[in-house]
Amino acid sequence: MAQVIIPADTSPSVQSAKDSVQTWTFILVRHGEKHTGSDPELNEQGTLRAQRLADMLQHIPLNKVYSTDYRRTQLTAEPTAKSQSLPVTSYDPSDLEGFSQTLMQQPGRYLIVGHGNTMIVLAKKLSQQIDFAKMDFTEDYDRLYFVEVNIIDGKRTNSLYRFSY
Repeated sequence: MAQVIIPADTSPSVQSAKDSVQTWTFILVRHGEKHTGSDPELNEQGTLRAQRLADMLQHIPLNKVYSTDYRRTQLTAEPTAKSQSLPVTSYDPSDLEGFSQTLMQQPGRYLIVGHGNTMIVLAKKLSQQIDFAKMDFTEDYDRLYFVEVNIIDGKRTNSLYRFSY
């Protein structure tokens, strides 16, 4: 079941030309289930979840696939990137403010794979939402956040959807 949060219009953080439309779609997920260790790979369930994500997104043409440099995130992003003939581009999870600003420079559709303690923060930054349910860092591998940002004639609207997959 999806939780849908649609906030009131907010001031645009990106300038746009009169009578123009710019749309960003961000699909944010936590890495799949993993083995233990300092930089573990995905376990069998995590590998299946990564493939399920690729299957689910096969009809959504992405512009870019992002992941942190950890094996578990790279392995979660890899099937989707491969199915869309895209490389996996690394980002620094310790600079989510800078990363969110970079993402907002070019409209498009982006998959972003991260961690339980970063996906909520990034979803809030991109959607300009303050309040929504916190993710359980140890249990919730099945959350997908779908953030859409539209700037129409200089006016910004944000939508945030949360799904389990």
